[in-house]
Amino acid sequence: MLMIPSKVAGHTRFLLDSFSDSDADSIAQEICQLVDYEVETSIPVLKTCLDCFTARRSQPNALQLEKVVSLVFKRVMKLSNTGTLLSHALNDVELTDDFVDDLTNALRFSISEKISFGLALTDFERSDAKTSGRNLLLSQIEELSANTGLIESTEQIQNVLLFLQKSEDLSSHLDSFLQILSSARPSDDFSFALTPILSQEADVFRRMDFHSDSAENEIDAILAEIDKEICVGDLMEELGCGFTADAKQCKDIFSSFAPLSEATISRILGNVARTCADFEDNHSSFSTFCLALGCCVPSELPTPRSWNVDILIDTIKQLAPGTSWRKVIENLDHDGFDIPNMESFLFFMRLYKTACKEPFPVDAVCASVWKNMEGQLSFLKHAIAAPPEVFTFMYSPRKLVYIDNNMHSHEQQLGLSNHAWLSLDLLDVLCQLAERGHTDLVSSLLQNPLTHCPRTLLLGMTHVKTAYNFIQREVVSAILPMIITNSQDGGFILNLWHQNAELVLWGIVNAQNLKADSLLRLIETCHELKILSVVLESVPVSFSIRLAVLASLKGFLDIENWLPNCLYVYKELFAEECLKFVKNVHFSEPEDFTSKHFHPSDPLSDLHLEATTLLLKVLKAHDNVITSPQLVEEIEKVNAAILDCNSKLQNGEAKDSSASNAYGDDVEAEANAYFHQMFSGQLSVDAMVQMLSRYKDSLVQREKLIFDCMIANLFEEYRFFPKYPERQLKIASILFGSVIKHQLISSLTLGMALRLVLDSLRKPADSKMFIFGSKALEQFVNRLVELPRYCNLILRISHLRGTHPELVTVIEQALSKISAGKLESDASVLYPGPSQSQSFPGNG
Repeated sequence: MLMIPSKVAGHTRFLLDSFSDSDADSIAQEICQLVDYEVETSIPVLKTCLDCFTARRSQPNALQLEKVVSLVFKRVMKLSNTGTLLSHALNDVELTDDFVDDLTNALRFSISEKISFGLALTDFERSDAKTSGRNLLLSQIEELSANTGLIESTEQIQNVLLFLQKSEDLSSHLDSFLQILSSARPSDDFSFALTPILSQEADVFRRMDFHSDSAENEIDAILAEIDKEICVGDLMEELGCGFTADAKQCKDIFSSFAPLSEATISRILGNVARTCADFEDNHSSFSTFCLALGCCVPSELPTPRSWNVDILIDTIKQLAPGTSWRKVIENLDHDGFDIPNMESFLFFMRLYKTACKEPFPVDAVCASVWKNMEGQLSFLKHAIAAPPEVFTFMYSPRKLVYIDNNMHSHEQQLGLSNHAWLSLDLLDVLCQLAERGHTDLVSSLLQNPLTHCPRTLLLGMTHVKTAYNFIQREVVSAILPMIITNSQDGGFILNLWHQNAELVLWGIVNAQNLKADSLLRLIETCHELKILSVVLESVPVSFSIRLAVLASLKGFLDIENWLPNCLYVYKELFAEECLKFVKNVHFSEPEDFTSKHFHPSDPLSDLHLEATTLLLKVLKAHDNVITSPQLVEEIEKVNAAILDCNSKLQNGEAKDSSASNAYGDDVEAEANAYFHQMFSGQLSVDAMVQMLSRYKDSLVQREKLIFDCMIANLFEEYRFFPKYPERQLKIASILFGSVIKHQLISSLTLGMALRLVLDSLRKPADSKMFIFGSKALEQFVNRLVELPRYCNLILRISHLRGTHPELVTVIEQALSKISAGKLESDASVLYPGPSQSQSFPGNG
């Protein structure tokens, strides 16, 4: 089973929403197995548990729910990565003292578990977490002090002592707590637990493990070597730039520390680069030191203000001719290494290029995470921003080979000049550094490629897999929605999918707030990639329903079979989400469907209205799957409310005022005035079309609102056309067809308009709607050459040949032209999408 985070979250919610009291232990065990599976599933499981816990008071089985969530959290508290899991699971929660107390008490945490939880909170980056964690710890320490019998383990004591010792303002309480413990529990176990604190400067573990003389000598030798390496770097910083003012003098001083190892040289270069501009006057200290070594200080030398690169490197080469400069770079991972600014970085690279003519070993700084992570980031930060003549990632062992063919030249120039974002080693180490506490800095470094070369960055991230994939998910969430809206990026998305399907799925889950046109494009892309079924199974149920509806409208999914299958799998959870979808489509206040406040009609809502009819039909036909009587009753109420409103609309009753309020009463009044002028003959249809064309592209916001209102009203009136008098119906049909002809509407609305005309033509030949459809078709018949599949659909209407043979002839001629010119067939106009409806010439 592919453990998609969103899928795991949905499954967890299903388990928590549907279990009975007798199932609590088995449900908890199943959820704990999800927690144990891997980090990427643990976090959504915890988030879902927290959501259910927060809303538990509205649940009939609140106590059993608390028990299940408690068992899950206690399982998490035993894992080695507890802090990381809690940090991300609680990321969206306001961690107040009240919330933390409520959580830990409701979940029946022991004192030991509360201490562990509090310690985890104090390690968060967020200040509210640190504060609430600290307060929780203090309350538990106070309770332990009052009743030492509650102490459960030596580990518990050590955690408390280390917390008090680390907190500067609490360290004064350390002695008091130690006295309480010593007097209360003088056992051997607890004495051992207190040893590291009580011994302070004594190195207990060294006394226990290293008694032999040979071992002591070996350790002393290691310490002496470390001291020597530290001393050289520190000494140069102390003495200043005079150190390299004279070649002979520099060599004499360095000779005192010979032989120079690669680790020593690395520290020297790091210190020199960090202090590349020596603004302090250390001349007297330098002179004193030279005299102590017996070196002569030339009095005629001027006081230097910077390090002499040539003298420094020449001296090192003379004293250490066999130096491996690659090993020097590898040894940059030492305490104190830091590149504070670009000036220091440029100076460091000057040192390297003077010493070595080989390309800089990029893998030495990118292949793995350093112990000195801050130092590594300081180097990478400036390396990324450096011009290619100073530093390049061209020689990175792992590089991105594929580049999007649609990538613009400016993306290459701005984002790839030094090949930084083509280096998979760089991306990998940045993602790892982010997951080890440096998320903010890494995110700031990625802002430039997010802006200038997003496709390159996204493609590179699909090659990188880390423990948590947090940065990769941030990148795909930021970039993929933008790419989905571009109809030319299908091949690029396919490449992403083949490289890392799971990451693409994550991006799709985070694309659910896209507009309708973009969601249709997403559906098309999923269909092209043959991943639609996988996506529908992987995204949250609510999003899955929305996508399924759109996919069915485009002919990519048989929703009548899909809905019952999902209902049998997810039961009440799926039924509830279906009902929410129906209420959101039909009612302006989904929680109060009895108010009958219906949304204004628009093309997308019309498409959704058809889908909701099917949803309710399926829910009613399979209500035996739904065990909740309340849910079955609510489905009946919603269905009755919709039927009641539809009945009133068909009887010609006044429409809800919410449609007018959508644009404002004054805008609605002016839009209606134009329609009145047109239907009364005061304004011709041609003049109306010209006005709509101006208003569509107007820079005046009010005129654009009038245009939107008139188009919405035109579509809304479609359901009332059968009741129109013949003259007004003819005017409406000419306007409707002219709107299509001149493409005054967006791709989604255009497709809906074409479908409504087709539906009208299918009505009986003696009906008003057939008259409407044929008259509307006459207006844009000359453009049918661009819609071959639409032509074929029209020709299937048998009674059209008998009533309008001239239209049939024109359509057949259009198909002949298409065949002769070998034009590509359009997609089905019954299910238009942004990449296919906008095919009329001159539309860009």
